[in-house]
Amino acid sequence: MGDIGKRGRALKLDGILAVIAAVSLLSACAQSGPIPRAPDDDPIEAAKALADAPDEVRASDAGASCGAFVLGQGEAIPTEAVECLAAAAGSGERAQLAWSFPTTEGDPIVSFAFAAEGSDVTVYTTNAFDSWGGDPQWTRSTCDSSTATSLTGCLHG
Repeated sequence: MGDIGKRGRALKLDGILAVIAAVSLLSACAQSGPIPRAPDDDPIEAAKALADAPDEVRASDAGASCGAFVLGQGEAIPTEAVECLAAAAGSGERAQLAWSFPTTEGDPIVSFAFAAEGSDVTVYTTNAFDSWGGDPQWTRSTCDSSTATSLTGCLHG
């Protein structure tokens, strides 16, 4: 086969590859809505600023703060912070704790735990920054302080 035939096939192959690449890029952008991006250094503050953030999260007027932690892969909430929240819940004091942890892909999931009157803790969690998490939403759960600080809050077993 001559050079013209080889060049023609090479051009067709290049065209097919270009179409495949374009379709792949477009399909990667197709989602049910835009996913807001959390600043790399502070997904907790970014979650507080979301338009659909619960009032308790946005206001953050709980008494004592047990801390805010941006965790890396495999890290856990520090024991002192968990104990702080448990102590507040046990004594009926108001306190809050916030944390984020990365998904397998590195997108932050953000949770806020609030101890109030009584021993229960209310946990709000958002997947708003998870590009693979489906529709961005907030969840709310209530549990005792011993199960409130699993990575996704309120571990039910």
